[in-house]
Amino acid sequence: MKPSRNLRFALALCLATALPAAARDIEGIAAVVNDQVISLYDVDQRVDLFFVSSGIEKTPEMTERMRQQVLRALVDEKLQLQEAQRVEIEIESTEIEERMELLAKQDDRTLDGIKTFLKDKAIEEETMQAQIRAELAWNQFVRRSFSGRIKIGEQEIDEQYEKAVKAVNQTRYLVSEILLNLDSYSSEEQVRQLSGEIIKQLQSGVAFPAIARQFSIAPTAAQGGQLGWISADQLNPRLSQVVRQMQPGQISPPIPTTGGIYILALVDKRAGGNDPAKNKFDVLTVGFKANTGDKKIAKFISDFRTCRRAQGDAKKLKADVKRSGLKELRALPAPVIQAVVNLEAGEIAPPLEAGDTTNVYIVCDRKDDLGVDISREQIADNIFAQRIAVMARRHLRDLRRDAVVEYR
Repeated sequence: MKPSRNLRFALALCLATALPAAARDIEGIAAVVNDQVISLYDVDQRVDLFFVSSGIEKTPEMTERMRQQVLRALVDEKLQLQEAQRVEIEIESTEIEERMELLAKQDDRTLDGIKTFLKDKAIEEETMQAQIRAELAWNQFVRRSFSGRIKIGEQEIDEQYEKAVKAVNQTRYLVSEILLNLDSYSSEEQVRQLSGEIIKQLQSGVAFPAIARQFSIAPTAAQGGQLGWISADQLNPRLSQVVRQMQPGQISPPIPTTGGIYILALVDKRAGGNDPAKNKFDVLTVGFKANTGDKKIAKFISDFRTCRRAQGDAKKLKADVKRSGLKELRALPAPVIQAVVNLEAGEIAPPLEAGDTTNVYIVCDRKDDLGVDISREQIADNIFAQRIAVMARRHLRDLRRDAVVEYR
């Protein structure tokens, strides 16, 4: 009688755990996933890629911890690629290049620049390409397999839209997130140690987006964990409670939820409602010399029709002319702010003396800050992304359960 697949996996795991480290190094194989090999070299290369891309200090303790994390990630990638290949999904080299170019831009590099960077750090280009290939293939598989099962009703969108509208008048938070998957770690202690190390590194100045892209399983991982401007009520209640107590620039402690362990960064926050200081004004400033005379200035104002014509008329009177272009109110000089703050487009402020000059301020255009731009389409996209991410995690958990994985 043959042992079950789960029993074979358990036996293989026990044997692998019993092997001394030296024996594993000599053999050169870190794990076998359904007959496909992950080499120790693959693990070392991915560990090196993590350190150079994240900026985290490479200590012996962190290196060993990352080897465990990377090996589990590589096992997951093998399972994801096998599942994608099962339904004949193939990723073209051009798709990988495009993704690499996007990542390069996020780090203010060119595609050639990132390739040179990897070469200088003795990291093979294929190491990054393999990670990207698995990500793209899995995303295609997930969308092909599960997107048709997701139904989002108009009533659900309406409810989320109403919440978002109400949130406009509440304090808004600019938040980034990292979500650690509990299924990816062998013990709660390992999760605690890793999350503590991540927070320590973030507090020391390591870039949040680099860590999010490497560790987070949230849909925002590809954007470096950026959630954008949200109200606290739009978050999980546990996250909401923490965010309300944070100040801009702070990193949260690990926050346990049913979906995993969260680490949040509060980038900024602002009061709800429209921000008058963000209203944009295009102001024409006409400075008349002392010898111009009040009658000429009054006639200039009464004859005003358009800013273009006013500029010509001002030059005939030998006045100084300056046009700001659309700028936020707070970016304008203090006298201009006081003069135009309550004016609409096409209106003129009363003449204002400044030494030997009489200034006339004309609002050529005005665009008011409307707060957060709320889109029903974006709300639907967010609901879809959250649901498909949950389905993807469940399917990957099933793949792990059914796979034959031998750690060596």
